[in-house]
Amino acid sequence: MATADTVHDAHRTPFRAALALLLATLLPALPPAAAARHERHAPFGDRLTLHAARPAGAARPPRLRLARGGLEAYDPDTGARRWTYAREGHRPLQAARPARGEAVALWDDGLVTGTTLHGRALSVWHRGVPGARGRPAPGALHLLGTPPGAVAVVTPRLVTAYGPGDGDLRWHREAGPGCAFDPTRTAHQAGLLLIARHCAPGTPWTSRIAAVSATGPFA
Repeated sequence: MATADTVHDAHRTPFRAALALLLATLLPALPPAAAARHERHAPFGDRLTLHAARPAGAARPPRLRLARGGLEAYDPDTGARRWTYAREGHRPLQAARPARGEAVALWDDGLVTGTTLHGRALSVWHRGVPGARGRPAPGALHLLGTPPGAVAVVTPRLVTAYGPGDGDLRWHREAGPGCAFDPTRTAHQAGLLLIARHCAPGTPWTSRIAAVSATGPFA
């Protein structure tokens, strides 16, 4: 599951403008109830707003915070908002900034998103994380590598890594038969993400820690 939308100067996206034109042509032929459904629903409930471009001469990139049920980027010197990204009916549980102008977030419905500012345009990609739909655990989102080369999401059965800039699937690692990852017990060490793994009694202790990096999992 993946999409990418773009908003220019906080106006309607080119995709949504084309969709609106198509709906305006088709909706008169639809029954009233069907027309109402088409008017109400937007993909993923996205609300992207660009408040201000990066000021000329600004040396520091914007900071991120979870606010008003969404994700907000603001100027670290003045506190002025640069942009906000919200999803109707959902809230982000965790956010991180892999690079200047970029932000990734894990949401309460198991969706991971990446938001990027390109000059006066905001774009966002979406990915549904397998096994994360029933409310992901706190601390499940991780940036891997320096600079970050992947965004990883840990669930009890699976670790999935995506490209921070485009959301492309990089790799995944299963916990294995009789085992489960513990998203609440992780540590970063020398470029690796170490994850506690609970397995059946008698399993060697060396199997109770999984290690992954930006390029892939270790045996």
